[in-house]
Amino acid sequence: METQTLDSSLPGVRLLQNWVRQRTPLRVRFPGGEQLEGCLDWQDPEFLALRPADAQQPVLIRRSALETIQPLE
Repeated sequence: METQTLDSSLPGVRLLQNWVRQRTPLRVRFPGGEQLEGCLDWQDPEFLALRPADAQQPVLIRRSALETIQPLE
């Protein structure tokens, strides 16, 4: 299995990292219109870990499955 690295020179990666550090509430939208809200715990080259407000564990979301990510603040 080939390991990908997260390219921190990309502005989108840096912005997501800022949202992780600041615990910014986010809304992610999927192509079918479904939405989830929460804060990012972490990101890697393939997944985002979004923790809904009252959840003990994050939801793993494949980056390629997302349509949009927006801050709620």
